[in-house]
Amino acid sequence: MRPALWRRRWEPRHNREAMNWTRFDIFISYSRQDSAAVEPLVKALRARGYRVFFDQASIQVGEQWKARLGKAVRASRVCLLCWSEHARNSEFVAFEYSRAEGLGRPVLPWLLDGTPLPQMIEIHGVVEREPAKAAELFRPSLGIKLSVRRALQAALALLLLAMIGFAYWRTHLPPPPWEFTGQVTDSATKAPLAGVEVDAEGGRSRAYTDNHGMYVLRLPGPRLKYLEDLRFSKQGYEGVAPVNVRADQPFNTDLSPMR
Repeated sequence: MRPALWRRRWEPRHNREAMNWTRFDIFISYSRQDSAAVEPLVKALRARGYRVFFDQASIQVGEQWKARLGKAVRASRVCLLCWSEHARNSEFVAFEYSRAEGLGRPVLPWLLDGTPLPQMIEIHGVVEREPAKAAELFRPSLGIKLSVRRALQAALALLLLAMIGFAYWRTHLPPPPWEFTGQVTDSATKAPLAGVEVDAEGGRSRAYTDNHGMYVLRLPGPRLKYLEDLRFSKQGYEGVAPVNVRADQPFNTDLSPMR
């Protein structure tokens, strides 16, 4: 029976390096002497949509290789350790999986031979040698692909922007308009007066009474407590001096015919 691939139990890490934005799903740590065995696995993982960092460049003498490889490990979510006798003897491989451990990245071993894993690697490795099958066994531990994560992050960002925009729109809506009503009658006959011009707020709102002497002033929000400079005028009638009235109740008045 193949050993099961167990996810590593994670403790929360609050260092800045562990929270850096990643650009790869998987960092492949391997000895270049195992390239022929590792390359088919890389192809199988890429065929399944994973972004894989697979460094095939030679390390030059005097090059700052730790800085280069350290950046690549930091830019990846998972370190897939291709473990063998060659890998055990590689200074580069030792640095890569140690760096991954230090950054809080999962280290998932693929066992290319019977070489025992380092003591610091706390999970069982995949022993399946066929690359496509091994890639399938790794999938549960690889998590959500970066492409899917980015799509979800973009969707969440758009949703957040939409919510912010909606909240801004709701809080910056102009207050609704409001109405002020009343009735004008003839002071002598007490009959309703039609065609009386009604002005308020210095002419900002104007209305005319209907056949029942009723008027409706439509004013912009917000609703006022008092309506100022309310005027009534009609040809053949004496005007009413401007008045200030409460805006929460109708205002009725009468006009006297000119003598």
